[in-house]
Amino acid sequence: MALSINDILTSLQQGVQAINNLNITIKAIFPQISGNSTSAPSAAGSITYTSSQAAGFTLVTLSSGATVKVPYYNQ
Repeated sequence: MALSINDILTSLQQGVQAINNLNITIKAIFPQISGNSTSAPSAAGSITYTSSQAAGFTLVTLSSGATVKVPYYNQ
């Protein structure tokens, strides 16, 4: 059975819609990165440093509207 151009087009459209739906779902589940910072959070005692310090902090805005700093380290 041969596929028509309409069958191929329909399949492509469904694939694009599936990718868009996945993108929407991922955005709803994971917080969005809103920037970077090189300064530690201002609250005393909020981060305990051991032998290695964070190279910087990724700013993440949570669904509640709060922005938190997540440290990242050099390898």
